[in-house]
Amino acid sequence: MKDYDFEDDYEVEEEDLVVTLPLEDGTELECDVVVIFELAGQDYVALYPTSGEPDEIYLMRCRYDGGEDMELEEITDEKEYQDVCDTFDDIMQEQEIEDLIDGNY
Repeated sequence: MKDYDFEDDYEVEEEDLVVTLPLEDGTELECDVVVIFELAGQDYVALYPTSGEPDEIYLMRCRYDGGEDMELEEITDEKEYQDVCDTFDDIMQEQEIEDLIDGNY
């Protein structure tokens, strides 16, 4: 997994890779970075709330300002979102298989 610096409305605690997302109602949601992955030349990030429902995962698009700094964007296109979901599911299944093979279950 790459090490990125998050900017703008998102705050990251480097050692834990925690992102603070601003929500529409003005509150903030703290999330752990699960994985950063690439699909068709675009980077995406999977975020898991540090507190909340165990099945919530937020998938967001990553944009760069020319360096290591990254801005997160909501995925609004349905096809793009479905492709990102499918890729994330594949990554998680592959990780589960690797954990089983390595005996880390």
